[in-house]
Amino acid sequence: MTDIHPPLLLIDTSTRVCSVAVAAAGTIISQRVSHVGNSHAANIGVFVQEVLTEATGLGAKPSIVALSSGPGSYTGLRIGSSIAKGLCFGLGIPLVSVPTLELIAEAARPLSQPDWLICPMIDARRMEVYTALFDSKGKALTDTLPLVIDHNSFSEELQRRNILFVGDGAEKCRPFLSHPNALFSENVIHPLALYMLHPALSRIETSSYEDVAYWEPFYLKEFVATVAKNKVIPRTQTT
Repeated sequence: MTDIHPPLLLIDTSTRVCSVAVAAAGTIISQRVSHVGNSHAANIGVFVQEVLTEATGLGAKPSIVALSSGPGSYTGLRIGSSIAKGLCFGLGIPLVSVPTLELIAEAARPLSQPDWLICPMIDARRMEVYTALFDSKGKALTDTLPLVIDHNSFSEELQRRNILFVGDGAEKCRPFLSHPNALFSENVIHPLALYMLHPALSRIETSSYEDVAYWEPFYLKEFVATVAKNKVIPRTQTT
């Protein structure tokens, strides 16, 4: 008989926040979180080692790795993917992935009402966000899309019901989403590893495991390298 609440190692590096947790018997027993941006590479290995040590001391040895799959930071997703796949290969354990927007929607569920929609948003430069619509139970109703927000965004949906906008991309959209049915959380909801627990368990119940060898994060957009203006070498003038 399959254990429906096996010990899990949960990892999220999809945004500027880096978080790792261990769950056992359906409860978070250890976690680490850093809100310092651009520190994932320095923190992730230490965090994993610390939570695994604490979990072992409590008699819990994770048998599955759960990872947020994106979209989000290209670099962050690569870092999380590398360590998660390395652990799966090294320990011979399976991998499940959970979309990053689903983590945010899961965190927002206690703030929602049964007839509301939840719209998690990840900041994607200027007025663009990565977003999708979820029902109040955390079920995705639309595909994840990159969306440039303007005064007409979500106009049809807002005519019909309340939408709770959450995530690190929501606040910048507030001036454009002025309909009375547009609601915003007071605090920014980040996609932390602990919010992955129930979505991960639901995938484990249906044996929705990833092929570790071929799995890749959901980047949504191709990586584009940019060069800071002060790093550009001026063109030599010729006569």
